[in-house]
Amino acid sequence: MTPLLDRYLAAIARELPKAQAADITAELRDNLLSEIEEKQACLGRPLNRKELEALLIDFGHPLVIAARYRKTQYLIGPEIFPFWLATLRVVLAVAVAIYLAGLVIRLAAAHEPLTDALPQSLQTIWPGLFMVFGAVTAVFAIMERLDGRAALMRWSPRQLPPVRSPRPKRFDVAARMAMAVVFVLWWTGLIHFRDIAHTPLRVDLAPIFATLYWPILAYYAAEILIGAIELARPAWTSLNACLSLAKNVAGALLLIYILRAGHWVVVTAPHWPAAALASAQVNFDLGMKLGLTITAFVLACLAVGDGWRLTRSRRIRPDGPMLGSEQPG
Repeated sequence: MTPLLDRYLAAIARELPKAQAADITAELRDNLLSEIEEKQACLGRPLNRKELEALLIDFGHPLVIAARYRKTQYLIGPEIFPFWLATLRVVLAVAVAIYLAGLVIRLAAAHEPLTDALPQSLQTIWPGLFMVFGAVTAVFAIMERLDGRAALMRWSPRQLPPVRSPRPKRFDVAARMAMAVVFVLWWTGLIHFRDIAHTPLRVDLAPIFATLYWPILAYYAAEILIGAIELARPAWTSLNACLSLAKNVAGALLLIYILRAGHWVVVTAPHWPAAALASAQVNFDLGMKLGLTITAFVLACLAVGDGWRLTRSRRIRPDGPMLGSEQPG
């Protein structure tokens, strides 16, 4: 009987923290010996091997018994699970937006037919999404084991956004970030788009854009950073509105400065007549001017909207009187 009991307790001890294994197994041994003595007293004889095995089976599997004494029993526990789910939604939204932007890049840069490039591109999304899922889950599983719940639980009701806080949707923010990433990659020359039209006409940006290379790059880097802050801290309504307001005002002023150049593209075609080339130059500049003007107007409207968001978020004070604190008249 003793060897079987020792094997059972040793199996439990292997799954316990070393510092507590001896004390826990001693306690379990006392409990089991008490149950064995009670069973033997009822039967009026010692237990045989099968009866002892049945008693140990009823007591519980060694892994189950040991799990009761471990501090962490979950991959992601119930307290951390809501944070894991909320983070996963945001990260997956960003991943899908970036993937869609990358899909556009691949289709634009690929030289194979669309019917071949599109299915191949769609096949690459699943490994990426599973990788994102695994990475987020691994981070929160580590937090579970390192007892990171205390950090997640530090919050204040004042951090919550107002009930009617006008905020953009997460996917919209993620889509803007993805498009900004695509622009930065193109602007820095890391990616290129193929010539879909296959015409002898070449259209390049005017020198004004080379002059403003770094301000334009800084603007789109700020777009990515501000979007990341808005996704990570949506409750920071005032800060997000201020950052978005500054970004949109800067973008509108940058476009106004570009519009003052009066010349935005350089059209070249070696074998075109001079009159046709001049006409194309005028038409391209006109289209560019129209696009830049509309974009500047949109950014100005967005800045006005951000100002309204900022005013509204400050008007709704989170530190109003507590319920039931009114003084009787």
